[in-house]
Amino acid sequence: MGLTALAFPFIFGLVVNAHKRIAYNRRQALLLKKINIKEANLANGKLKEQDGGTEYLDKKHPYINDLDIFGDNSIFQLLNRTTTKSGRDLLAGWLSNNNNAAELLDRQDAVKELSEMLEWRQELEAKGLHFKRQESNSDELIDWIKTPQPIPTFFKVCAWLFPFLIIPSIGLNIYSDWPVYATLILALVSGFVVNRFQEPLKILTETVAKHISVLGAYSTLIGQLENASFKSKKLQELKVTVSPTGKAASTVIQELFKVLDFLNSRTNMLYWMVNVPLLFDIHIMVMAERWKAKNQNDVSKWFEAISELEALCSLAGLSYANPAFAYPIFAEQEYHFEAFNLGHPLISEQERINNDYALSGRGSTSIITGSNMSGKSTFLRTLGVNITLAHAGAPVCAASLELSTIQLFTSMRTEDNLEEHVSSFYAELQRIQSLLSLVEKGKPVLYMLDEILKGTNSQDRHIGAVSLAKQLANTNSFGLISTHDLALGQLEKSMDNISNYSFNSEIKGDEIVFPYLLEKGVCRSFNASKLMEKIGIKISK
Repeated sequence: MGLTALAFPFIFGLVVNAHKRIAYNRRQALLLKKINIKEANLANGKLKEQDGGTEYLDKKHPYINDLDIFGDNSIFQLLNRTTTKSGRDLLAGWLSNNNNAAELLDRQDAVKELSEMLEWRQELEAKGLHFKRQESNSDELIDWIKTPQPIPTFFKVCAWLFPFLIIPSIGLNIYSDWPVYATLILALVSGFVVNRFQEPLKILTETVAKHISVLGAYSTLIGQLENASFKSKKLQELKVTVSPTGKAASTVIQELFKVLDFLNSRTNMLYWMVNVPLLFDIHIMVMAERWKAKNQNDVSKWFEAISELEALCSLAGLSYANPAFAYPIFAEQEYHFEAFNLGHPLISEQERINNDYALSGRGSTSIITGSNMSGKSTFLRTLGVNITLAHAGAPVCAASLELSTIQLFTSMRTEDNLEEHVSSFYAELQRIQSLLSLVEKGKPVLYMLDEILKGTNSQDRHIGAVSLAKQLANTNSFGLISTHDLALGQLEKSMDNISNYSFNSEIKGDEIVFPYLLEKGVCRSFNASKLMEKIGIKISK
């Protein structure tokens, strides 16, 4: 009877593990189905249910607030296929910062290779989704791993001493006349030691145990990376990072996962039947600290490798879903942008209107005029979004794109701020001030100013716009300025580095037709009166 009681917890554990394996395989299949439904929604432009990464929005950032990089109906929603917080953060960072051309070319090679590995990528994503929890945080886990928490020698001695006393005592109770009270006394003392150890264990449980799903995710993801074969330089480097000499990184992380997972078993009655005689709590802490001392220098690199792999897989997902998208070429010359059949990736292929556009040379500026709703703002965002994708290492929505590595800057969605007593016009002036500070730093800047100085009267707007265009023409920048001020187009006659483009509309009967095609020259069509008339304003002739 006593042997059965001792064996029962171990038999029960084997049954539980078998059940977990079956449940895992079933959930893996369900997650793969969920991933394919998501991909179908992305292909059909249904982004509403996708993660928008709104916490990455920053109104002071050079461009992300104007280009729908994050938030509803955003590029991040279109791209994000990460499952770890660190992978998600890295992808957001790639969309928010520039990189050198060599790094971007390495990413492109990796993305091209991964785009062809559809089943492998989806299996990786599904494995990560098993462990996805909002409260899981790899940063806190890394901090714990890098911070030693020494265990007093007294507890270590007790952890080894009491099992050698209590287990033989139980055996003697079963097979001899050894007094039961002797075993009870040993168990009471052992329970007292366990109770005294609860404070450090409580700290571990509160600060780390809630993040053990991160370990499960990384162990599984690293395992898949370890078993893959790659050709591209970037992916080979990532594999080498998680392939140290000796034991595989996935196995090493799984060891810590199993150790900490015991903490989740502490609410089980059977756990306490084992904990009192064996002092499992102390052994868990000892094993965790031993693991930390041995592996703390490698864990950050392993986690970073998976973060980068997930971000690359996100870009590869975009490439696979859009085979017509081109990989940009990074020009050696500065101040260069040239695109053919450039379109906005968030507009469906059936509705998308593509345009050719080129701008080169320090100080070059395109003045874009156009009627209301003709497509000026969308065109600027199209340029900005594709530049952002290019600088992340992703393919772009174009037949071809050649550009230099630049700092992108936009001023489009300037809003008033009642709390700070800032009008929309003054907000735009602050934005322009940021641009002027940026171009003084020396790095080439591509700026895009939409409806420039729209918050003031027409005379001041014209004077200010002309002055700013002339000033920018002599800085380390080139860019585009959209405006309703047709007189601004006269600058082309007096300045060699300014060119005019426009978007026009046609009025056919009572309808206004927008071709959304970029044309050379100043805008020649106007529709404001017709638009006002259509909403009910009686226009005086």
